[in-house]
Amino acid sequence: MYQAVLVLKFLGVMGFAGGVVASFTSTDLETRKRAAHRVASPSLLVTWFCGFTLAEIARFPLAELWLVGGLALSLIANAVLVICVARELRGIGAFMSVAAPITLTVALMVFKPTWGIFR
Repeated sequence: MYQAVLVLKFLGVMGFAGGVVASFTSTDLETRKRAAHRVASPSLLVTWFCGFTLAEIARFPLAELWLVGGLALSLIANAVLVICVARELRGIGAFMSVAAPITLTVALMVFKPTWGIFR
């Protein structure tokens, strides 16, 4: 079961990444909006659902720093993506404002820091 959910989470992450890239590289505004709203955002929901399912299966506390931080940072990334598409922002700065929280989210998922690092 764990492996199946992990594969589904990976597909969600790839969908989110693909939606982000398409949102910045497509020349047509309608295509950019579709990529953000119909690909990236639903893929992020799949990623969240699968991530929390994996955490439950592995019996990780759901209030750990890496889970809460990953949720918050990925939400910020998606919100900034939607703002960039709505305001038709496509430059490197706009892209980096979405890519930075995504990169930090991946770092949190890989290193899994806990609240104990602040003690």
